[in-house]
Amino acid sequence: MQSWIRHPAWPRVFAPLLVGLVVSLGACGSGGDHDSIFDGGPGDGAAIDGSLRGDGALHDAAHHSDVMSLGRPDAKAGDAGDTFDVVPSTLQTIKVTMGQSTPTVTFTATLGGTAISAAWGIDNGEIGSISAGPSSTGKFVPSGTTGGIVNITAGLNGKTLKRQVFVELTASQSGATAAEASQVATTVASLGAGGGIGGVGGEGLGVAVTDAPTLAALNNPTDGDAGADGGAQGLTLLYPYDQTVFPRGLLAPLLQWSWAPGDADAIEIKLVTTSGSFSWTGTFGKPAILSQTGTSFIRSPIPQDVWSAATNTAGGTTASGKPDQLTMSLVVAKGGVGYGPITETWTIAPARLAGTVYYNSYGTQLVKNSLDNDFNGNQYGAAVLGITEGATGPTVVAGAPSGLDGTGCRVCHSVAAQGSRLVVQHGDNYAGDLAAGTPASQLYAFPPSVAPAVPLAVTGIPADLQAGTPSFSQDMKHIAFDFLGGTVGSATGDGTQLVALDFDQATSTFSNLRVLATMTGGKRAGFPSFFPTNDAVAFDYQIVNSSHLFNTWQGAEAQIWWSDLATGTASNLNALNGLKGDGVTPYLPTGVNNHANDTVLNYEPTVNPVASGGYVWVVFTSRRLYGNVAVDDPWQSDPRSYDDTKVANATDKKLWVAAIDLNAPAGSDMSHPAFYLPAQELLAGNARGFWVLDPCRADGQSCESGDECCNGYCEPGKGDAGLICANSSPNTSCSEPGDKCTTTSDCCDSSDSCINGFCSIASPP
Repeated sequence: MQSWIRHPAWPRVFAPLLVGLVVSLGACGSGGDHDSIFDGGPGDGAAIDGSLRGDGALHDAAHHSDVMSLGRPDAKAGDAGDTFDVVPSTLQTIKVTMGQSTPTVTFTATLGGTAISAAWGIDNGEIGSISAGPSSTGKFVPSGTTGGIVNITAGLNGKTLKRQVFVELTASQSGATAAEASQVATTVASLGAGGGIGGVGGEGLGVAVTDAPTLAALNNPTDGDAGADGGAQGLTLLYPYDQTVFPRGLLAPLLQWSWAPGDADAIEIKLVTTSGSFSWTGTFGKPAILSQTGTSFIRSPIPQDVWSAATNTAGGTTASGKPDQLTMSLVVAKGGVGYGPITETWTIAPARLAGTVYYNSYGTQLVKNSLDNDFNGNQYGAAVLGITEGATGPTVVAGAPSGLDGTGCRVCHSVAAQGSRLVVQHGDNYAGDLAAGTPASQLYAFPPSVAPAVPLAVTGIPADLQAGTPSFSQDMKHIAFDFLGGTVGSATGDGTQLVALDFDQATSTFSNLRVLATMTGGKRAGFPSFFPTNDAVAFDYQIVNSSHLFNTWQGAEAQIWWSDLATGTASNLNALNGLKGDGVTPYLPTGVNNHANDTVLNYEPTVNPVASGGYVWVVFTSRRLYGNVAVDDPWQSDPRSYDDTKVANATDKKLWVAAIDLNAPAGSDMSHPAFYLPAQELLAGNARGFWVLDPCRADGQSCESGDECCNGYCEPGKGDAGLICANSSPNTSCSEPGDKCTTTSDCCDSSDSCINGFCSIASPP
């Protein structure tokens, strides 16, 4: 999805194997002082065997302990004077204001009660830092950007001691800060440009609240009745959805609400983690741009810097061992009365996602190549777009300006999972015959320098096979498709089955047909996309078809389902589709502009090739309401039939993303409520996202995770170089999450799994 979402952390959490520092004492120094001797000296932070890394992480030096001495010259084995200790020894809790690097915590290393130089390390560089030493004291300095528990390790003579600091990060604000200027709308035109304000739409952050009665109402909401939550006014949060799983590194979501008054004077937003590792309160008056648009105050983003701090904190380790979830509460004020709070709780996956989503855009304003003009008499565009890291809008990947002949149109496409090849239709004539060489319809390779593909000579595929929407697994050992016709072995396709075949790359042989789903009553199954575990697929379960197979328009209805290869048990991903736990009751808003049941308006899933944070991540097309931003008729997406320049007419045809639990039992609903994909063009109709890895990076290039790197490792560089691609890990005995692996035993954490060639958290937190 964007290169913006990377696995496993943003920036990566340093989690080295902390073992120890070797120190020799007593041989040198004047006056009998027991000076520590280090090869390279304390200036470069290197231990005698080079085991102390520049980021303060300790590496295995135990193999030197048999040749080094430690302690007083007269100390004997078992003497109390041999005791290595670090104080304070109890969990240290500090409250840190966001953006500040105080207060600090100083730890002291002692041997037999006497201060002694040791090496210091830390397991989470996002939360804070500690000088590597050697030194008798290690001062933990909070980063001021992330809260949570951090492990401090002191190493001496092959022995290590761990101490913990719990950082409670706090912040409050009224109105947007200078750092949040990009989330403040300055012109009406900016509301509909690209992905909208902050990449998510709306009118941006509001002004500071200075009116005392309004502040009092926000601080003490009553709704006219003590303890009420705005229910009498129908106060409801439309987006995001309760219990959504978000990854780290996402653009901040747009809070959207509905209530009877239809407007507000001010709002108060609170974000709090379960453990108290993060807490923030923000109060905002009406965005200034509303004085120009004349519209109501019914939505607000979360400030991006606050969202980054909150999500980098949530999902981390807690003292209880339970997930550190994030709770959002919203209070709205009108006429000196506060209403609410309404609350939702979200899970934050301790990971960032890998790759880029390439998708179709109909009605894009980034390129003009249509066959005719739009509602306003202007030419529009059709292209393949992509979303790049940190951007609030997409860029054109394939599609060229052209006259009213459609020759520049580039939409229907497919992308290699490794991101190296994109194949897209060239031109607007869908009826062309490739075999006959009709020039108006041909396949176009991207980049253009890519030579045409040469079909493989394979066995196991009969000449009469009719296979729709085929998809390979990431390991290239399986293919799944809609079995439309023909005979494979003893099975005959009639369009009612989704099936899989095994594939042997060495012999180019297909075999072992298995049924993944059987449809009845005119329903269909297609667009399968393999999980990164290679043992299951998500697919498009077509309920109602209006004109042709697997379309997303003219009244077509569908849901996203999944099935596993082992048992072929097809099951509805209810939560992804918008249904509560009973599988019947919708939680999605309904009843507006022909949105009678948005749970059957979900299509065309593709799966991220990398498992992140214990989840599979699926991007899919949906015509559901996007809160109160995109609320028109679900079938309105043809620019020729409406004014596509007005923000109020934003089409509902958009891309959404949902998390699916790894390793869930066959037949279960393993999904979670979806979130809107940020940075897609707000006013265009978007569909058919293909989620792929970006081309790999060479050693020495910056990275955030090993799955970005050609040699599979992303490690700290020297000095302030940050994380760079490398051909090995400093911890040569195992791989951290995101680094390459061959088997699960390669992963440092025994609870992790080797999935698709990279170590990954094996189950949701």
